[in-house]
Amino acid sequence: MKVSGKKKKSKKKLVIGVGILAVAAVAGANIYGSRNAAENAVPQIEVVKAVRDNVQQTVETSGTVVSEEQKTYFSPVNAKVDVADVKEGETVKAGTKLIEFDQKDLEREEKKAELNVKSGKLDMQNTLNKSAEAVQKQQNAQGNAASLKQQVAAQEDYIANIKARISQANTNAQVAAAQEEARKQADATAAQAARAEAVQKAYAAAQKKYQNETLPAYQTQLNMLADEMNQAQTTYNQTETDYQMAFQTWSSEQSDENAAALDVAENARNDAQIAYQNAKSAYEDYKTQKPAAPAMNDVNSEIISDGNTADSIFSDSAETVTNNGSDTTVTADTSALEAELEKASNTLAELQSRLSSQQAVAESDPSAVTAEEKEKMEITNNLSELDQMSAQELVKAAKKGIKADFNGVITKVSVVEGATTALGTELFTLQNTDKINVNVNVSKYDYDKLKEGQSADITLAGKTYEGEVTSISHVATQNEKGASLISADVRIKNPDDDIFLGVDAKVTIHAEEADNVVVLPSEVVNIGKDGSFCYVIENGVITRRDITTGISSDDYVEVTEGIKEGDEVIRDLGSLEEGMQAEATLSESADNESQSNLTDAEEGA
Repeated sequence: MKVSGKKKKSKKKLVIGVGILAVAAVAGANIYGSRNAAENAVPQIEVVKAVRDNVQQTVETSGTVVSEEQKTYFSPVNAKVDVADVKEGETVKAGTKLIEFDQKDLEREEKKAELNVKSGKLDMQNTLNKSAEAVQKQQNAQGNAASLKQQVAAQEDYIANIKARISQANTNAQVAAAQEEARKQADATAAQAARAEAVQKAYAAAQKKYQNETLPAYQTQLNMLADEMNQAQTTYNQTETDYQMAFQTWSSEQSDENAAALDVAENARNDAQIAYQNAKSAYEDYKTQKPAAPAMNDVNSEIISDGNTADSIFSDSAETVTNNGSDTTVTADTSALEAELEKASNTLAELQSRLSSQQAVAESDPSAVTAEEKEKMEITNNLSELDQMSAQELVKAAKKGIKADFNGVITKVSVVEGATTALGTELFTLQNTDKINVNVNVSKYDYDKLKEGQSADITLAGKTYEGEVTSISHVATQNEKGASLISADVRIKNPDDDIFLGVDAKVTIHAEEADNVVVLPSEVVNIGKDGSFCYVIENGVITRRDITTGISSDDYVEVTEGIKEGDEVIRDLGSLEEGMQAEATLSESADNESQSNLTDAEEGA
């Protein structure tokens, strides 16, 4: 790893106390002069000033130039290769036609498939024309049966309604009689009878709603779901039969055509099986959801909980007792309802007879083409059309040939001109030269400095390219010495024709950067078990100063705490020790250069 410092506005490298190094020997002679000449003099010691500047870490490594994208091309047809303009190591442009095929055999197959489609359609139409009358008859019967089923269901609901009305009339008569008898005994019992009447009315209404609305609606929905389940099962049985026939055909002759037909039959069977299971689940689930009939206790509780309703009923009942004054016998006249019920029952019987007749016609006509037979003919014709489409597509593919999808270099060739290729035969491999990476390996000491999106400089054959870190592996590998390495990809932003795949490249990754921060020369920063520190002169005494450091280069270290801009730090203690008296000395050249660096840093800020 190499880490360097830089400025935003100044290209001058940060140099702190460089002039001091040139006079170090002289300063040392002055500091450590003859003890005989100045035995009691305070020793002088060289210091450097902390300044502000920019510091940037860089990670230097190398890697191999590779393509970010490659594509292996395969033959789309069974045909002879007329032209194979491919050569390993050759560069090609996007859109260049590289492979051309002979089309004569494919065109013959296309014509054959076309004739098969026409023949199949004529056969199907002839069969349908012969059975059109029978089919229409059967369909009419099926439609009539469906309509009659609805009428029968509606008539059954109507009869149930009449019976409920008769029952309600009788219930009302009984309640009225009970109320009349109760009124003769006392006002209190009259109120109780009124409440009983309300309960009976509510219960009858609930029973009526349950019989006429809730239960019929549930049964209708259940019947519909049952029909859907039966239809789904029929469809699945037919697709199973079709699959077995396709499988037998394929077993006898394992051709591509029969294999394709088997796949179609298998997919149809699977779809039908799923549809049947869904229909069955819907039926079984709904079957468990049959609504419960209303209970007298529930109705009674609702009436009692509604105190205002009960009081109103009691008041009306008491008034009725007052107005009537004498004994009254209450009876229910249901003669009209009984006559209506008899008429509705006769109508139901007639509808059921007609339904049986239509069902017999719909189910017993052997001359009609069934839906399954028609579907089978349609499937056969569809398969022929698919064969025709496939043949057409193969001809188109042969005419189109194979073109390069992108600018690249051919890295592998598996085809020769004049050879006959089968569908799916490997032809050649093309690697993209517009999307090029350098694959690098970074040691465990530097991988934490890498981040996706960092810029990089890539040197290749004496030429430098801009790059960017695009990916960092999270799985370490081991080199031949057992050291852990982290792989990363650095994309070359603007590759040109001077770049060759597989060659080595030098990569400088611009890692973390700190701008306009306080820095010290790296040689004045010491590292102990408790952290980093340096030495300063405080009140004429050499003193240790604990500091907190940030990022660092080979030459400079960022100081975030402990030292501020302009502070003087001892460059080298020499023979002196902490706690000794000393006097700081800063040469004029070093001071001037430090001031220059400070000015540059301020301008950069």
